[in-house]
Formats: sequence, structure tokens, C-alpha cells
Amino acid sequence: MKYVIPISITILSIAGFFVFGHASKSQDRDLRVVIPDVVVPQEIVLEHIVAEDETFATIVEEFGIGYEQMSTILESTSSTYDFTRVRIGQPLRFVANVDGSFNRLEYERGTEDSVLVRLVDGVYIAEIVPIQYDVTEMLAKGVIENSLYVSALDAGVKEAIILEFAEAWGWTIDFATQVQSGDRFIILYEKRTRDGKDAGVGRVLAGEFTNGETSYDGYLFEDADGKPAYYNGNGEAMVKQFLKAPLSYNRITSGFTYARFHPVTQQTGPHLAIDYAAPIGTPIRAVGDGVIRRAGWNGGYGNAIDIHHNDVYDTRYAHLSSFAKGIRAGVRVEQGQVIGYVGSTGWSTGPHLHYEIHKFGTPVNPLLIELPPGDPVAEEKKEAFEMVKKKYQESL
Repeated sequence: MKYVIPISITILSIAGFFVFGHASKSQDRDLRVVIPDVVVPQEIVLEHIVAEDETFATIVEEFGIGYEQMSTILESTSSTYDFTRVRIGQPLRFVANVDGSFNRLEYERGTEDSVLVRLVDGVYIAEIVPIQYDVTEMLAKGVIENSLYVSALDAGVKEAIILEFAEAWGWTIDFATQVQSGDRFIILYEKRTRDGKDAGVGRVLAGEFTNGETSYDGYLFEDADGKPAYYNGNGEAMVKQFLKAPLSYNRITSGFTYARFHPVTQQTGPHLAIDYAAPIGTPIRAVGDGVIRRAGWNGGYGNAIDIHHNDVYDTRYAHLSSFAKGIRAGVRVEQGQVIGYVGSTGWSTGPHLHYEIHKFGTPVNPLLIELPPGDPVAEEKKEAFEMVKKKYQESL
């Protein structure tokens, strides 16, 4: 059985004494009776790591929680978290009072927060609480030799940090086509520990990528809604309306041109798109929020998806091997969402993605179009942003 029960007991130390006054004719004296420290256990903690084929019901049964109580917990907390979705490898802790009665349940649903279930006035209440870490700021820097990913790994940067940095700066730099040997990067990020043990890495706090002679800096700061977001040194949002590219790893095999010889039709004509070569099955992301206008077979495009983003922009993704689950006409998608996978359907001589952007119905070059920025730092937060920027610049 893959069941782990580290048992810990939280204790409360109680020391007390009684003082009795006794007077005599010759002298007054105190008789002090001291009671030794008494150890009183307050709670017992049982921990279980979710294993394959286990369910919430089977796990809590081991904690002594019966079916009826388990069902009540599920029903009472479903609006906050669905405990039928506990994931393999995640810890679930049962905290009992010293008499064995229910105190609380704790489930770490990821690296950032836990679901806490308490019994309040006979009702189970669930809330999401952040996981507490001890955080140290770390600085990594390097020079690009072939790609950001490989060069950053060589510099000792964890994969999670590389991907977060690439995602944030990916609105400004197309890491697949614009990066060149000799470019430089600096990344300030969080290293976490918990209870004295390594707990991986946290967020990218700030960074800079130098592409040729141009440097692009960025800083983590709260947006108008209090959510973390990245802004450049001018306070402009680094998250723009569209991603710079719909693929993470690729190379351009055919650019935007009005005269290209087509290998299938054997004719010369316009190719008002960008072709990204990538292995079959490579995930394709929607470059922006929008509604799918069409998803299906489209003649020479093969399997293709058309997305309507707003009154200005539409995008097309063609020659797909397959569509992501749930992708069909009328479905709303979010920026960065996987919508399909690279293939070689339709008039295609090899696996690649055919990617188009239309502005007011006219094809435009995805590599040259000036994309509209997101909302800048709110006016009332500019002073605070400048202080955060100055702090991070000193670290960089």
C-alpha cells in the first residue's frame, strides 16, 4: 500500500504553581509549591501522498472518516474545490484533535496554494490558502550560443524559470526567429525552501534580454486588479494582445511574400503567411483570446482553424494533424490555449504550421505587425511601480 503516515503531535507546555501564605509571630514566609511542566497534546497530523487509482473516499477512510462524513465534506466544499479531482503525488493531511475528532483537512493542489477544510458550527468550510515558503532571490545570467532554453540550462537555470521567462518576454521577442548567437539574458527569480528543505523555484521577479543592440527589461508588479503581471521599464504591459508566435519551438521555412513557388501546385503566387517547421504533434497555441469561426477541413489548408479575435484581427492555423479536445466552431478560446497540433494535411510537403494574421480582413506579415499593448501600470500605482523597479534594477 502506498500509504504514508508521518504522525506529528503539536503540544502545549503548561507550567503552574500555587502560593500559600503562612504567617508566624517570628517571621512571615511563603510556601511555594511548584508543579512540573505538563505536556498536553493538542493535535495529531496524518499525511497521505495520493497514489495511482486512489480516490478521496478511499484515502479519508484510512483517516477514520466514514462514507457519510466524506459525502458531507464533498458536498459542502464543492463550490471551492472538487475533492474527487485529487491528483497523484499531492499530499493530503488529516489533522485530528487529541480525542481523534475532526480538526481540519489540508490538500496541496499545487505548488502555490492549499485547500483547507475546517468544521465551523457543524458545517464544513473550505478556503484556498497560500503555501508559505522561505524565499531567497537568485540571479542568473548568460550568453546565447544556440537557443535561450539550452543556454539558460547551461547557466544552471531551472526549466520552470526558463519557461516563465520565455512566456513573459515572448510577447516582445520571438525566441524562435529573432534570437541570435551573442544575445544575453539576466533573470532574477525566487528560490524556495520549506521547513529547511529545498522546495524548488518560484516566480521570475525581473529580467532583461538583450537582442543585438536592443535590451528589453521587465518587472513583476501588481496590475489594477492586484494580480501579478509583467511590465517593461516604461510601465507598459509586456503581455500584448497577441503572442509573437503560436509555437514554442520552431523555425521559419517560408516567409510572407507575394511571389512564392508552391511545391505542390507548381505555380508562383502570393504566400501571405508564415510557415513554421515543427515535428508532427507539436502543440499550437491561440495567439490571443477569441471565438473559433471555423475548425475542420479547408481544402488546400487541410485541417485548419480560423479565430476571430475582435473587429480588427483574425488568425488562421493550417495543415494541422488534429484538433485539441473541444475545439469547434463557436467555442471561445483564451490566449496561449492549445488548439491543435502540427501536421502535414492538405497541400503540404512536410510537417509545419501555416500561420496567418488578418487585419480588417487583409493579410498582414505576422513578423512585422505592431501589436497593441495591454494596459499599462495604473496611474495610482506608478509611484509604487517605480520603487519596485528600482529595487529590482539594483539586484540586476
